[in-house]
Amino acid sequence: MAESPDIFFLHPKLSDLPESLKELLFDPDKLRREGLITQEICGRGTTYFFQLRENSCVLRHFWRGGFMRHLSKDGYVWMGLKQSRAYREWQILETLENLRLPAPRRIALRIQRSGLLCRSDIITKEIKNIMALGSLLTQRPLCESEWQSIGEMILKFHANGIFHQDLNANNILLGNGSCYLIDFDRGRILQGNWWKPRMLNRLKHSLESLSRKHKTFHFNPLYWEYLMDGYNSVSSS
Repeated sequence: MAESPDIFFLHPKLSDLPESLKELLFDPDKLRREGLITQEICGRGTTYFFQLRENSCVLRHFWRGGFMRHLSKDGYVWMGLKQSRAYREWQILETLENLRLPAPRRIALRIQRSGLLCRSDIITKEIKNIMALGSLLTQRPLCESEWQSIGEMILKFHANGIFHQDLNANNILLGNGSCYLIDFDRGRILQGNWWKPRMLNRLKHSLESLSRKHKTFHFNPLYWEYLMDGYNSVSSS
């Protein structure tokens, strides 16, 4: 399979999906013509929301960041499947699902190879009726229990050795009485505790930065203490 120009992975629950539909899943134009797209959000790239059977899905392309984006906007050097950035995210999402952690559920993955480069797209299940923490704090303050629930949620990941490369206020979602963590691009499983304060500090700096950026942003040191109370109050067992 590693020698095929296009590599597909499907969630086991979709193993009966016809081969003819695999390409459709990753083609926004075809999805649009079929009337399946329900929403499009533009950022560095466009994120597409569409319906597949009973699943509300999110289609996201892997774009390069930093200096490398000037050399190739979405091409990554192919160094084998296990070294593929997209495949590593697929694997960690499988781990999170098995651990029943509050994170996106994987639907499908496509890796396209062309010469020495590969390009990738991933589809996850949409988490509905939620809002990013960074956006929510521009609208209202969180109560003490909400901050504590964020801390408790982060601890669940840490207790299972789940390292998030970019823990920030926009990767934490709140809604449905729950907290979720998204964007596990470059996430991995680590041993020990040395990396945990680093993740927490990154989140704190993100909140402080947004507080300086927005005229109204409901964050202060007391709220951070509430979050840490939640993080420290739950047994890691």
